[in-house]
Amino acid sequence: MENDYSIIYNRYLESIEKHLFDFIPNIEPQELYEPFRYIISGGGKRIRPCLMMISSGAVGTNPIDALEAACAIEVLHNFTLVHDDIMDKSPIRRGRQTVHIKWNESIGILTGDLMIGYVYRLLERYATHKNQREIFRLFNNALIEVCEGQALDMKLGVTSITTKQQYFNMIEKKTARLLQYSAAIGGLIGNGSESDVTALESFGKNIGMAFQLQDDLLDMTAEQIKFGKKIGQDIIEGKKTYLILHAAEVAVEESDMELINKFMKENGLPEEYVGRMQELLVRLGAMLKAEEIANDYFDAALSDLDKLSNNEHVETLRWLVQSLSKRNY
Repeated sequence: MENDYSIIYNRYLESIEKHLFDFIPNIEPQELYEPFRYIISGGGKRIRPCLMMISSGAVGTNPIDALEAACAIEVLHNFTLVHDDIMDKSPIRRGRQTVHIKWNESIGILTGDLMIGYVYRLLERYATHKNQREIFRLFNNALIEVCEGQALDMKLGVTSITTKQQYFNMIEKKTARLLQYSAAIGGLIGNGSESDVTALESFGKNIGMAFQLQDDLLDMTAEQIKFGKKIGQDIIEGKKTYLILHAAEVAVEESDMELINKFMKENGLPEEYVGRMQELLVRLGAMLKAEEIANDYFDAALSDLDKLSNNEHVETLRWLVQSLSKRNY
């Protein structure tokens, strides 16, 4: 049945891809709209918009009703990437130059601002929906909390002592929230019951937490051409991921502690240190532990789906969990 569920998923993916390009106008100033089209054309997994549409189908409505909102959440997600790349000084995104590198920082900032405007233009369709207040509330929360998450991420980057709880609080806002609200908004657009929306919201949060832990792992293990950004970038940028925090807790050898302390003190390490850090993280079990926790979140997401009445879209969500749990980029 895997092929059947992938067909369902790809059906909505194709609708999203088409609509994403149909609504971006080809007008002046091209200095603004060309970067907008560039970031959207960079691809990506489109998990958030597909999740929203499939979640709408999971409560029994036509997923196409959620198409505009799905595109809005994807534009919102890409807005965060444009601004995050500027703050992180990242040169590559999805295998291409980031917007601020290809153009400049001013264009990057303005493009992100424009994208937020188009998020709310896409949402105009839902102004008369019976759940419109809750739909707009969750979109507003998504924008606020993802910014809070980025601020927490920046704070962790310059904090000498960072705990795992601080890390989990940060990724819950920065990564999990958009997936959490994507699923919940899909349920609201589909007029799902309160219990259905609650189950979908928990489902989205759990796969979001797992997704970020996977990203931390893939930053050290993926093939760069597939992952779309430089391997070991988190080490270079000084990101205090779960891997680093676990290694800091269990390290006992002086050479290991020296390397970790150097990373913490200098808020990152030059690229030539990436291989040494990778070996250390594997040897100290950080990779294995992060994978175990990610799988626990995926299992929790599957349990959330047990609370929904089964249909082909609920089964597609189950398939999505299994697919995400096996991703290697």
